[in-house]
Amino acid sequence: MAKIITIKNGTGSADVVNGSYTVTAEVPGYDNASITPANVEVVNGTNTYAFTISATGSLTLHVTEDGTSSGTPIEGAVFVRTDATGTEYGSEITTDATGNAVFENVPFSQTGAPTIYFKQTASDGNHEFDSSVQSTTMQENTQTLEITNALGEVRTINLTDANYENLPVDSGSITLA
Repeated sequence: MAKIITIKNGTGSADVVNGSYTVTAEVPGYDNASITPANVEVVNGTNTYAFTISATGSLTLHVTEDGTSSGTPIEGAVFVRTDATGTEYGSEITTDATGNAVFENVPFSQTGAPTIYFKQTASDGNHEFDSSVQSTTMQENTQTLEITNALGEVRTINLTDANYENLPVDSGSITLA
């Protein structure tokens, strides 16, 4: 008799008797045939079993100054996959000269698509970015999401003589590193 185990946030539990089982999966957005291991032996004394499953989607983050497909691309913006709370998973991806960074192997499904979470951790040094956790759902195998990294605001920097109150320094430079 088959035992169906409901998985929520990566974990599920059920009463399973000892024996040999063929493992199958029904997970929206994933290649269900990729479940590993495909066979498991449930034995006395072992109460935790781990499986992996793969996705085949591709999420492109296209980063421009105005967040449009025709905007000025930003090279050097860095992103990482997260969960809803911001815990990071996997390797960072960085935008190329065309402003594209690609998350490979993400889940997608036309119905019941799982939520993909990510956050930006850096930009090129000349642009502002939103470092909060962002999300999207993938209903197609490949998808592009437009991201805004606005040019940094113009700031006024004043430099005065420390010995003579409010006396402007005539010329020079300040480096913010």
